[in-house]
Amino acid sequence: MRYLLVDRFLELEVGRKARALKCVTRGEPFLRDLPAYPPTLVLEAMFQTAGHLTRAAEGFRRTTMLGKVERAEFPAEALPGDRMEIEVTIVVERPEGNLCEARATVGPRVVGTARFLILFMPPEAEPALTEEQKERRRRFLQAVGLRPGGA
Repeated sequence: MRYLLVDRFLELEVGRKARALKCVTRGEPFLRDLPAYPPTLVLEAMFQTAGHLTRAAEGFRRTTMLGKVERAEFPAEALPGDRMEIEVTIVVERPEGNLCEARATVGPRVVGTARFLILFMPPEAEPALTEEQKERRRRFLQAVGLRPGGA
């Protein structure tokens, strides 16, 4: 993950659901010339939330990747200054990953919904992490309000 689109986890119930917060600001590089937060980034924030929810079951020791998007809709926009809440629920849990449903809201306004598959990366494709990278991952998980179990 090259950039983080989730500012804080509000709730994480392993194997069930997660709620995360994204504060939309004009200071983000990809938002400087746009009037609203792009739907593709709303979707990416959903993926990141689902990825952490999926990884939590494995103690954050494995990496996840997007497998498939079944459906995605964006009926409204998130604007600079908005506090976007992302809720992800696991619909089907399997050893290879999870089928998830997600919803992004700003107050009562729904800005996006999606249904997608988050997969664990195959062991042979897992990146080898240096001790420094493991430490950065551990600090990142703590910064967003999660407890690392093994990374």
